[in-house]
Amino acid sequence: MSAKAQQKEAAQTEELGGFTVLGITIRTTNADDNAAADINALWARFFEEAVGEAIPAKDGEAIYAIYHSYEGDHTAPYKLTIGCRVKSDDFSLAEGLDSVFVEKGDYLVFSAQGQQPKALLDTWASIWKSDLNRALKTDVEIYGPRFFEDGVHEVLVCIGIQN
Repeated sequence: MSAKAQQKEAAQTEELGGFTVLGITIRTTNADDNAAADINALWARFFEEAVGEAIPAKDGEAIYAIYHSYEGDHTAPYKLTIGCRVKSDDFSLAEGLDSVFVEKGDYLVFSAQGQQPKALLDTWASIWKSDLNRALKTDVEIYGPRFFEDGVHEVLVCIGIQN
């Protein structure tokens, strides 16, 4: 069974959101092929600067990548924030950190597992080619404990959808 078929079978709708993530943010676009370099640089900065360690009142150890502030479809500019979920909205924002609120709603959840980043890129490619009725408010990647398991490397890709 192909990775794409496995991802489609694993996709399910779940209610998600209503929480805040603190982290670092860039603005990029897929249209000019700069997104990969921009996103890789943001991830490098996240780990090099130990951003996760600077986030107060973290709610768990998962790392979140939040796609937000869409200016159109997947070819238009958007923002990406990489960080950690916080326990409440009552936090002090450390210098250099941004906050993003993950919209509450229905999300179609895909499991991108296997060799990374290939599995993740394949998942996004199938989403972009699909006819999903995307909300284009917030989309979420969750790098939980299964991401760090040998042979699994699972990233949950949660796509906000309209009903």
